[in-house]
Amino acid sequence: MTQNLLRAAAVACVIAALLYLRLDSGLLMEPASRLVSLPLAGLGAMFGAGAWAASLSGYPARAPWFAGLAVGVGGYALARLLIV
Repeated sequence: MTQNLLRAAAVACVIAALLYLRLDSGLLMEPASRLVSLPLAGLGAMFGAGAWAASLSGYPARAPWFAGLAVGVGGYALARLLIV
């Protein structure tokens, strides 16, 4: 259980860092508009549904990866909407 939580947290941090680097840092291109956050939130919801489905199906090892993607993408989308 703890290993799955750490794996999900690590995936979430890496995804959020990559999204920041690509969308908001200004290092690779100009910062993206806030409307980009809406599709990111939808993608986070889909990854969350994937984590739920993986935990119930025959592939429970995939659930932490999907959960990390959901938290990383969805959390970043919410942070962009609320903070930026």
